[in-house]
Amino acid sequence: MEPRSTRREPPHSVIVEVKITDLESGIQIKVDTNDLTLYGCSVSTATPFPAGTKVMLKIAYRRKRITAFGKVIYSRRDIGMGIVFTTVEPEDQKLLEDCIADLVIPQ
Repeated sequence: MEPRSTRREPPHSVIVEVKITDLESGIQIKVDTNDLTLYGCSVSTATPFPAGTKVMLKIAYRRKRITAFGKVIYSRRDIGMGIVFTTVEPEDQKLLEDCIADLVIPQ
C-alpha cells in the first residue's frame, strides 16, 4: 500500500522572487521559489533557517508584494527549506491565487 500524500494540492514549478525574514533574529534572505502553492513554498538556499523557524515572506509578483507568515517545516543544506503558510491576509491570498494561475503551465 502506498503512503497517502499529505499535500493539499500539488506543488507548482513557479519561480518568483521571495524575501524571507526570520521573525526572531531579523535575518533576511532573498531567493527564488522552486515550488509554490496556496499553502506554502520551497526554496533552494545553502543557508536555510532551522525547522520550526517562524518567518515572514514577501513574494514579488507584478510589481506588488504578497505578504505571508509561515513556519519552516524542513531544512537541509543540500535542498533548502520548505515553508508552510500560517497566515495570509485575504487581499494577499487573492494575489497569490492570481500569481499561481498566471504562472502555472497547464499540463
